[in-house]
Amino acid sequence: MSTIIIYASSNGNTKAVAEYIASKTGGKAVDVAAAASEDLNSYDTIVIGGRVWAGKLPKDLVEFVGKNKSVIDSKKSAFYVCCMYNEEKGQKQCDKLASEMGIAKHTFFNKGKKLVQNDTSSIDAFIASL
Repeated sequence: MSTIIIYASSNGNTKAVAEYIASKTGGKAVDVAAAASEDLNSYDTIVIGGRVWAGKLPKDLVEFVGKNKSVIDSKKSAFYVCCMYNEEKGQKQCDKLASEMGIAKHTFFNKGKKLVQNDTSSIDAFIASL
């Protein structure tokens, strides 16, 4: 199974999670700016990762998903977001953003860099669900 993780990160949390997922799946983590040169049809699984600012995902990530929606929908796909909220508030924000992206399988992480360094169990559970 080949996996690509396309992410938008500003403080490194989303990137850290993307790189961790890539290392565990044998996949490839690619910043959304570089993702345009990727042939998404050559991957079995597409994971989209974003960071949240003022309740919104980065415009370039939203546009990328919109332009590639038919390919993303034809593959196993998942979405994660790195946000500032925990528990119910984080889940609500993630649910809203995943709905806007049109990706059913989704989760959120708080403090992605710290998770990768200290406790990867929530990321590992997400990977297992792929």
